[in-house]
Amino acid sequence: MRKLSNPFGLLFCMGALVLASCSKKVDPVQQETTIVNPLADYTVTPDANDGFTFKYNNLSKNFSKLEWRFGDDTLNTTDSPTHTFLTTGKFTTDLKVFSSTGTFSHKYVDINIVPDSVLKVTAEKTGNPLELKVSFVFKGTAAHSTWTFNDVDPTNSKTTKVTYTDQQTVTRTFLYGSFNSFSVTVTSDKGSTATISRNITPDGIATDITQSRIAWNSTNENTVQGPNEGAAKLIDGNPDTKFGFYSAFPVPEIFTLQFASAVTVKLYAIENGNDSNSSRDPKEWNLEASQDGQTWDIIDHQLLTIGFADYLNSIGQGATKYKRFFYYPIANPKPYSWYRWHIISTFQTAFQIEEFRLYK
Repeated sequence: MRKLSNPFGLLFCMGALVLASCSKKVDPVQQETTIVNPLADYTVTPDANDGFTFKYNNLSKNFSKLEWRFGDDTLNTTDSPTHTFLTTGKFTTDLKVFSSTGTFSHKYVDINIVPDSVLKVTAEKTGNPLELKVSFVFKGTAAHSTWTFNDVDPTNSKTTKVTYTDQQTVTRTFLYGSFNSFSVTVTSDKGSTATISRNITPDGIATDITQSRIAWNSTNENTVQGPNEGAAKLIDGNPDTKFGFYSAFPVPEIFTLQFASAVTVKLYAIENGNDSNSSRDPKEWNLEASQDGQTWDIIDHQLLTIGFADYLNSIGQGATKYKRFFYYPIANPKPYSWYRWHIISTFQTAFQIEEFRLYK
C-alpha cells in the first residue's frame, strides 16, 4: 500500500480551494423603489352662523402627513380642521400633503371675507324730525361693539365726535343739511373683528355710487388744458382735481352717467373749485334721470342767488371757502339707470368744479 508522503500538503491544497471559493464576490440584487405621489384636495364650507369660520373637508389621497396653512400665520396638522379667522380680508389656504416616499402636493384656495359679508348697518327714520335709528346685524355672536359718529355742523364745518359701546342700535339726531360719517366695529365671542364706515345724513345712510357707473359723457370738454382739467376729472373720485373751462362756457352743459341697472339716488354732491371765488360756479341746474336714456325726468332743480364761495364768505367761513362739498337730497327718489347733471347757467362765463357725486 502506497503511503502519502506529505498529508499536510494535501490539507493545505484543500484549504486553498475553500478560501478561493469563499472569496468570490456576489453582488446583491437592487430593489427598485416605488415613488408614491400624493394628491392634495379638499372642500371648504362656510359656517352658516359665523362669517369668519370655515370647515375644511380633506379629500387628499396617497399621503402620510399633512400641513394646513390658512394665510393668517396659523398652522394645523389635523385631518379636516375647522378654522376661524380673526379679521376681514383675503386669506389663501394652503394644504400641503406628503407621501411616505417624501414627495408632496399643494392645493390653494382663497378665502375673501369682506366687511359687508359679516356686518351690515341700517338707518331708519323714527318719525321725529332729523332723527334716525341706526342698527347693525352681525354674522356671529357679538361680544363687543363700538360706534363712532363724526357729526358735522354745516354752518361752520366743525366736527363733533360721539361714541357708543356695546349697543346694537343707537338713536341719533343730525343737523339739517349735514353730511356726517360714522363707523361701527364689532368683535365676536371668538375674537373676530369687523369694521364698516359709512356716510350719513338726516335722510339716512349715503353710499357713493359714482365709481360704479358703466359709461359717462359730457357735452363740453377742456381742449386747452387737456386731460389735466378735462371733464373726466369731475367724476374721478379725487377731490383735488377739477373740470375747468376758462372761456365762455357753452351752456347747457350736460354730464351724463349710465349704470348697469336701475339704482335709486337719494343725494348728490358738488365740490366747488379752488380759486376765483364764485365766478366759475354753476348758478342754475337740474338733476335729471331716465329709464332709457331718451326720456328724462327732472328730479331736482336748483337756482342759486349766491355762489358757493361767496356764500361761505357771507357766513364767516372765507378761510375754508374752496374745495367744499355741497349736498342736495332728492325729495322723491326712484330707481333709474341714467342720471345727468344739466347745467343751465353759470354766474359768469367760465366754469370749474372739482367733483360731482351721486349717493344711494
